Amino acid sequence: MNDFSALIADLAADEPLQNVASIKNAVIERIKETDANVTVESTEYFNHTFAPDLVLRWPLDGSTRRVYLRTSSNTNYLREDIALVAGVGPIFMPLLPLGSESGHEDLERESTQSNTLVADPSTITAFGEESPQRAVQNLVARAVLQGGRGHVTQQRARAIGHAIGQGFVAAQNANVNMTRRAIDVTESLMDLQHADQLTRLLHAIWLGSGAPASAFPSSTGITANLDASALQFLLEIAITDDGDFWRRIGSSLTLERLCEVEVPATSNGLQQLIAVNLDRLRAKSCQVVSHPKGERGYPAPRWLVKSGFLTMATERYSAHFSPGPASSIPAERKSKEDHINLQELISRADAASVKVTEVTLEVTGGRQLDYKAPNDSDIVSDDVLQELGGMLGPDAIVRAAVSPLGGGARQLRCDFSRNSGSGRTGAKFNLLELLSVAIPLLRTLVSSERDFINRIVEPFDTSQ
Repeated sequence: MNDFSALIADLAADEPLQNVASIKNAVIERIKETDANVTVESTEYFNHTFAPDLVLRWPLDGSTRRVYLRTSSNTNYLREDIALVAGVGPIFMPLLPLGSESGHEDLERESTQSNTLVADPSTITAFGEESPQRAVQNLVARAVLQGGRGHVTQQRARAIGHAIGQGFVAAQNANVNMTRRAIDVTESLMDLQHADQLTRLLHAIWLGSGAPASAFPSSTGITANLDASALQFLLEIAITDDGDFWRRIGSSLTLERLCEVEVPATSNGLQQLIAVNLDRLRAKSCQVVSHPKGERGYPAPRWLVKSGFLTMATERYSAHFSPGPASSIPAERKSKEDHINLQELISRADAASVKVTEVTLEVTGGRQLDYKAPNDSDIVSDDVLQELGGMLGPDAIVRAAVSPLGGGARQLRCDFSRNSGSGRTGAKFNLLELLSVAIPLLRTLVSSERDFINRIVEPFDTSQ
């Protein structure tokens, strides 16, 4: 039953513009039910030959798609309209059931060839209804809105959703036949770009299951590397909490790639991914930012990706990890109360068992003093520096400190004017190193914060 029939019948009544608005609002509501991430722009046109009725926009990737509403049930009229605007790969939404006249096979062929999706509003919401997971259902529906093609009925939409949903389960279990079925359905339904994205996602799940890449049932040359879109989808659906799965996903993942997407702190997939790949993900810099007074963060630390940074958000502070230099992170405003003296630095280093070999002090008048411990020894037990600190007095503040890593092969420099940590020559540091060294130096941690860092670092071998 098509619930737009009554509205279309009233188009010639006293308030046609109001009825047009009602039709568009009803369609927009269906679209947003399907994909919460899409924004829908209503144009001033209705049932126009060339101008779309609606424009769909996805802010995350900047993609758009035109939607043409049609009040005719004549299949051949619809084919003529598709031929006129087929170059833009639009969506045609018939608001009435298509007639039984000939032309349905031609409609399917022509719409598929022109990357045009023909589906009524109810069919759009039917995608994924048979999927075993809600997240997979949303994923399929969004992919169809962005890149679906061909004439799709509600019955076909449910069958497609079921096949693709089963394909995700099959990929986790390295089931060749059911995974191939999902790929075949995807390639028949979607344009090349979106079919490739879903196939890459299935491929990533396949590899995460531990199955060999050579056994993946696809004829396309897919590499083990996740592109940004597939990674986004994978983190959204949070398909498993198996640490081994996420460890395999992280085997070829870089922080640069991860920071191409936006992932909220509610993503359980992201929490799993980071937790088991702290030794693999490498950043050029990090920064610790205190939350404004009166603002409380997450009671339990959570990972998120936003504005090109990976962030660990806690109750009192956030730590940003960037694939770029320290200057890529906006500097935090610091007051005089935020400055630390030499004794505070030594206390932080001692509490975290962090070795510091160099320190830069600033005294009254802006004069700076660089001190390097002899033979790369630790300043924590350096008597000369202690005496020097006493002579300079409590007004001397720490501007920078250097900690050697990897047996001294690399040096992590903490800049206390920016509350950031980075290498001197653009070196990269894995998250384990930044969590274990930079964070404890840049901020005085309470016991619960220190315990959290120790707990997530503990599973890894940090002796090297």
